Amino acid sequence: MTKDKKQKPIDSLEALLHRMMNRIRQSLELPAILSGTVAEVRIFLGTDRVKVYRFDVDASGEVVAESVNRDRLPSLLGQHFPAEDIPFVARELFLKARQRSIVNVAAQKIGLSPLDCPETTEVLDENDIRFRLVDPCHVEYLTSMGVQSSLVVPILHRDQLWGLLVSHHSSPREVSERELQVVQLVADQLSIAIAQNTLLEQTRAQADQEATINRVAKLLHSMTEMQLQQALELTVSALQAAGGRIYIAPQNPGEAAQVFSCGDWGMGSEEWGVREQGSRGAEAEEQRITMPHDATCFPTQGDRNAVASPCPMPHAPILFEEHPGWQEWLNIEATVEKGKLVWAIADLYQAALQSDLAEAFFDAGIRSLLVICLQYRQQILGYLSIFRHEIDTETLWARRVNRNDPRNQRPVQSFEVWRELKQSQAQEWKTAEIELAQALGSHFAMAIHQYELYQQVHALNADLQQDIEERKQAEKKISALNAKLEQRVQERTVELQRANERLLREMSKRERALRARQQTQASLERLSRQSELILNSAGEGIYGLNSQGKITFVNPAAARMLLSGVKELKNQFMHEIVNHSQPDDTPYCWEKNPICATLETGAVQHISDDIFYRCDGSKFPVEYVSTPIREQGDIVGAVVIFKDITERQIVEQMKDEFVSVVSHELRTPLTSIRSALGLLAHGSLNDQPEKSQRMLEIAFDNTNRLVRLINDILDIERINSGKATMYKQICDASNLMSQAVDEMQAMAEKAEIKLELIPLSVQLWADSDRIIQTLTNLLSNAIKFSSPGFTVSLSAEVETRKEINTDVTKGISSSSNPCHSNILFQVKDQGRGIPEDKLETIFDRFQQVDASNSRHQGGTGLGLAICRSIIQQHGGQIWAESTLGKGSTFYFTLPISN
Repeated sequence: MTKDKKQKPIDSLEALLHRMMNRIRQSLELPAILSGTVAEVRIFLGTDRVKVYRFDVDASGEVVAESVNRDRLPSLLGQHFPAEDIPFVARELFLKARQRSIVNVAAQKIGLSPLDCPETTEVLDENDIRFRLVDPCHVEYLTSMGVQSSLVVPILHRDQLWGLLVSHHSSPREVSERELQVVQLVADQLSIAIAQNTLLEQTRAQADQEATINRVAKLLHSMTEMQLQQALELTVSALQAAGGRIYIAPQNPGEAAQVFSCGDWGMGSEEWGVREQGSRGAEAEEQRITMPHDATCFPTQGDRNAVASPCPMPHAPILFEEHPGWQEWLNIEATVEKGKLVWAIADLYQAALQSDLAEAFFDAGIRSLLVICLQYRQQILGYLSIFRHEIDTETLWARRVNRNDPRNQRPVQSFEVWRELKQSQAQEWKTAEIELAQALGSHFAMAIHQYELYQQVHALNADLQQDIEERKQAEKKISALNAKLEQRVQERTVELQRANERLLREMSKRERALRARQQTQASLERLSRQSELILNSAGEGIYGLNSQGKITFVNPAAARMLLSGVKELKNQFMHEIVNHSQPDDTPYCWEKNPICATLETGAVQHISDDIFYRCDGSKFPVEYVSTPIREQGDIVGAVVIFKDITERQIVEQMKDEFVSVVSHELRTPLTSIRSALGLLAHGSLNDQPEKSQRMLEIAFDNTNRLVRLINDILDIERINSGKATMYKQICDASNLMSQAVDEMQAMAEKAEIKLELIPLSVQLWADSDRIIQTLTNLLSNAIKFSSPGFTVSLSAEVETRKEINTDVTKGISSSSNPCHSNILFQVKDQGRGIPEDKLETIFDRFQQVDASNSRHQGGTGLGLAICRSIIQQHGGQIWAESTLGKGSTFYFTLPISN
């Protein structure tokens, strides 16, 4: 029997998936999605607890979402489980085979249902569940948790085992294949939600990072003043650090280093000789570094325009950046990336730092250190250091492995909560934090370099001013040349100032141009990726041509339709590949091709009736649009978008055939009515009253046939289009069968046919009028095509089928039911039978075994088609079996109401 394997999902599944997809669309926040999902799944399964278990890096796990039914099982939300609770072999099967497991503690069995073969990765039957005895330790584990039945489905993300969707019940419970399918669909939806949430978090982190970089850059590259202290404070805050420090190395002999710091930076002023320059309220203090006796200090940020002054300090200690052991340690310490002077020290306890330096950091509570060398064009300007304190961590364990505790000896006796507190833990530097620090370090280096240039210009101006004063003293002695010399000095001063201004403007312009060029390049790359994604995801074929008609680009959809690869089509002459032909399959030359006209004149061509040839020689009808590509007013190519219209032509042909058949069926009774009325209208039968009466009866019968035909056509169209409302309710099958037999009893007695009824009392969820209509149609056909004296029987029975086998020889015409119990109706006659080649087509419109006899019996050829539509709307199936000369049996099934 041929049966369609499509199944109609149950209403609860449709509602569950609909709510889940709405929740994912309305909120991308993963905790809200997980919380709502476990509640929906628990209500759907009717179990005591449904949870989402997420794996950590060390293979331990945490319950991140949970729904419990009225405290029938204890809550595990937020609790961690050791890696030993889920062995490595089980985790591998969850990942490689997507294995689901169903445990029934009372039955001492476990059902395993992998979706993929772990050896070949071949997709397996999702309904294949293999049962075996469950391991005693697994039973002990679940029993200690108060669980008698469980269902576990893995959740995958980016080819990794992200977690598990788990259902627990405090009493024994069987899990149906349908429920397993539903939970698997939910796990698949969760994988999509996890991927979307991951992308959202990455986008947010990138936006925060870009905002921080922009704010720091604005502070550093201000046109009025370089706000180095504020930029440092913002950097420390963005990296969630305890403190930070900028060390600016002296660039010339005799100059002093500069240090800016905030928060806890690890070095005390008394220990390392840092002179504190005062404070600004809650802001961190700015510090000036002392140098040897004859050294000169840079001015602080508050007096950048002041001239540097000597700072005699006979016993000035050094900074930790200038400590000999510091540089030696950095040289042997590994950098985060080859070629970049960036050091991320997660735990100073594990670093080979010199003891006096290490103790100074430890005394201040500094545990983690991030050092970025400030370098501009191969010139080292100083260091940016970020500090972090050690932290305390607390973990809530649902079952922490401790062999010395009798509660954790086999069998497992307790799931008492364990609270693990770890003190003085180091914080790892995340990759995103290191990248942000590197980007900020680049801005610090650039700003410091620009400031050094400004200082050099300032020094030149100071020297120039001194020269002017000396020249003024000389002018007093040489009064004759005073006016002329003063004029030359002033002119030189103006020229130098203009040169300085031009230099500063040129530097600013180059910096802005560089940033604009980088932004433009990033925008072009982003637009290019977007264009490529759009082109690859388009469902229609798209290809581009140059002015000679050769392919410059082609999307995957076009390559698939032409049965070729994208690379093979490029740089080929498109007209020769597709062999453009007219609808009658007549090829035409390139000069007559509409695409050629587009390249020559720029006219947009809309062609709906051409033929393309595939690379294997097969052809298909297409419609396409060719649009010119213009560059500065010239036509440099064209873009062609084409679509395979084979299915559209098939649909139009079917429509024409349907109209032709309907016209023929309408014309036959109309012709008969016209002929009868014509004879009566002309008075040809006025003297023959019996023939006149016969003509009126013929016209009346054909009018009734015409009305039945139109009503049947409208009826089947309304049912198939869903416009006919099915008023379903709980009804008894035996009542429906009895009513149908009662309605057909008069017709059977007239035809001398005996009706036999074998009723079956079963509750159905159906439209009783439509089911009676189906039964009467089948009984009517059986009576019409049976000889007097024979019997037509109507019976029913209950059947349960998990899978529907197909047999092309027995004319099944329906969609398959879900795997539930059905009632099977049978209408059996002892008539002439139906040929085997007609069993498949009799359920189509206007398909009759003997059209002439059917019309004689008053049939329209639509009765079985209407029956099929009604049964399909009820989720059932209908088919026929027949033996010529012995009779036929029509079957149809309906789902039994729950």
